[in-house]
Formats: sequence, structure tokens, C-alpha cells
Amino acid sequence: MVAADRIHDLLCIIIDTNVLAWHESAQSSESGDRLSLSEALETLLVFLNAHLALRDQNELLVYGAGPGHSEMIYSSFDDQGESSADHASETNERYASTFPRFRQVDTQVSKAVGQMMRELEPDTDAPPAIVSALARTLCHINRISREETKHTIKPRVLLLSVSHDSSSQYIPLMNCIFSAQKANVPIDVCKIYGDDAVFLQQAAYLSSGIYYKLEKRAGLLQYLMMTFLPGVTSRKLLNLPSQDAVDLRAACFCHQRIVDIGFVCSVCLSIFCTPRPSCLTCRTKFPLSTLKRLGFGPAKGNAPLKRKRPDGANGTTSPATPAPNTPTVAI
Repeated sequence: MVAADRIHDLLCIIIDTNVLAWHESAQSSESGDRLSLSEALETLLVFLNAHLALRDQNELLVYGAGPGHSEMIYSSFDDQGESSADHASETNERYASTFPRFRQVDTQVSKAVGQMMRELEPDTDAPPAIVSALARTLCHINRISREETKHTIKPRVLLLSVSHDSSSQYIPLMNCIFSAQKANVPIDVCKIYGDDAVFLQQAAYLSSGIYYKLEKRAGLLQYLMMTFLPGVTSRKLLNLPSQDAVDLRAACFCHQRIVDIGFVCSVCLSIFCTPRPSCLTCRTKFPLSTLKRLGFGPAKGNAPLKRKRPDGANGTTSPATPAPNTPTVAI
């Protein structure tokens, strides 16, 4: 049994910085519920400090998912110390009673998110790079787990989402889910705004994580503290939210559309919305009997007629050509 002081709880946060979605979330609804990005960021910093305050061995990793790109915001493993400006502000009365680690997290996360928002191109329409941030997070976790031989790392991922699903990201997202399964990394999803994300529901379900959609955005801090603060070990003793119904539909590889019934390649397991003579991924040609059984191919009544030989070619009269003086009917 591993000693408690050798277990490091690594919390990996992925922040969805979709400007349009956050702008809509900041607008007051009929019930008066609203939450802006700045308010959510202040709440998140309180949650991050609470995670660090639980145990001295707790670690933190934060990624930002912007339109078309992702960026690492903070890592407690890659901390190279404070800059001279931060060190000079330590004597300020504002930070006199603040734990240095808390102040460092607050400063770096706030500056990095603000920098990401300022660098956004005004005409960009690319979706948030959620999958890119998740893939980089899993790679970071794998590197840390290999380097930290003296400690046992218990990683988990928490994704703060405000965007809708993008069917074009289904395939890379499933690759990340399978990697998280193999590495025993649960993926938690906190859906702050918007409709339920089907693919993120699958990510949480398949990785033994938690998916929770907020009932009131103004209560974000309470949801984070009560649902997502406990670590992997503590969750076994708590009654946490579970997913009663999960939509496990997939997206086809040909048109990137969510399908109710798909046709799967028996070689590479690619999914298609309609039967195809060959797989677009591995180029495998499917048997004609299988395609006919699935209803693929020309209809029975539309089969082309075979060309017959002209009369007298083999001493017989072709049945396809009317004989002389044979009556014909025009239709």
C-alpha cells in the first residue's frame, strides 16, 4: 500500500474560451441567471486554491482552449519561480497575508487567459480546440507519470465547457478517450452553458468521470466544490452525480454527421452513414453479397438488358428483336 504522502492528486483544468458562447452566457436569461467569463474565472481561481489547500502534495495543470489553438496556462511541475516583478509585489499590503502559491496561481492564470483573449482574431470562426487541449493534457500527464518515480500520480481532467459539439472532432476525441481509459484518467465535464454535449457525455461516461450540466450558472462555485473537488480516491466514499442516460451515437467518417444507424467496416471499424462498396479509411472492398443484403446496388427492375446477337448470326432468331410481320405495341 502506497503511503498517503507519496500520492499526488493532479488536477488538470481545460478552460473553454469561446468568446461568442461566453457573451451569450453573460446575457441575463428570463430567470435572471447569467455568468460572464471574468466572473467564471474568479470562481475558478477560488476552486483552484481550494484544491491546493487540501493537501500540500496536490498539483495543478491548466490549459486554455481557444478558437483553433490550445495553450498551457499554468503547471505546478514546470514552475521556474517568481519573476522579479512578482517578488517585488510580495511586500505589498495586498499580498501580505496571501499564501505565495495561491497568489502565483491567481496571477499566472488571470494573465494567461487575458492574453489569449487579446490575441484572438476578430474574424475567426474556428471551433474551440477542446480536443487539442485534451490531447496535450494527456501527453503532459504521461510525461509527468514517467518522470515522477518517487511519487504516485493520481491525475484527473476537468473540462469547463460552454460550446456545442463539433462532429468533425469526433474521431480525435474518441482517440483521446481511449488513451484516457488506458491511463486510468477520468475526464470530468462541467457544462456551464448551452445544450448537452453528446461527445463530452461519452468522454465522461467511458472514462469513469462525471458529467454535470449546471442548473444555475450563478452557483458555479458550489457545483465545483461539491462535485469536482474530491479526488479519485475520495470519490469511492461519496455519492456523486451519475449519468442516467448517455447518448452513445457516433459520427460517420464520410460526412461527420451523428447517425442513429451506422455501417461499420469489419477491418478498421470506421463508421459510415450508408453502405459503401469499399472503406474510405483502409480501402477494403466489401463482398457483393453483403452489399446486396444491405440493400446497396441497383434495383432488381433496373438491371440492364444483355445485348443479343443479330438475326442469323448463329442460325436462330434473337428473341430481343421482333420477327418480321410481328405486331408491336407502342407504350
